[in-house]
Amino acid sequence: MKCSNPDCTRGIGLVAYRSGWFAKRCYCSQHCRNAFVADAWNLRQNPTSALLKRFVVALVAFVGVILPTAFTMAVLAASPERPETSYVTGCDRNLADARASVAAMQTRIKSLSGVDRSEICKATQLYFFEVVKAREVTALCKSGNERERDLDRLDADVARTNEAIAARCL
Repeated sequence: MKCSNPDCTRGIGLVAYRSGWFAKRCYCSQHCRNAFVADAWNLRQNPTSALLKRFVVALVAFVGVILPTAFTMAVLAASPERPETSYVTGCDRNLADARASVAAMQTRIKSLSGVDRSEICKATQLYFFEVVKAREVTALCKSGNERERDLDRLDADVARTNEAIAARCL
């Protein structure tokens, strides 16, 4: 077997020298081993430049991959700007008609105190229908905080009327 030092032409005798416990290269003498290891260390690049190179590569990978991905996710997660509801022609008249219909049905239900149960059930169902129509008109014609307040009130009225229908009619 030949010595692993490229400058040495001798073979390995009974004793082989290695540079570490698990090193694979065998040398003929300690002098060959130490000379080859010293030369190999001088041939390597500076360890700080390797660290700097790894840092630059990691930084470029971060900037090139992670930042655009994060920016895209942030843009997609952002809520879109709500467009203002455009004014639909006839909204004032439709809102007034809806309010009048709901008020008329409320007075009709209040006046039905001693009437047959089926008549009360029918009036309650008609009132429910009028409130749902009024909610639709309100959602189309109003905007801003007033719209939200009126829709919340109408939603509560729809839920209460639905419960009354379930209690009286079923």
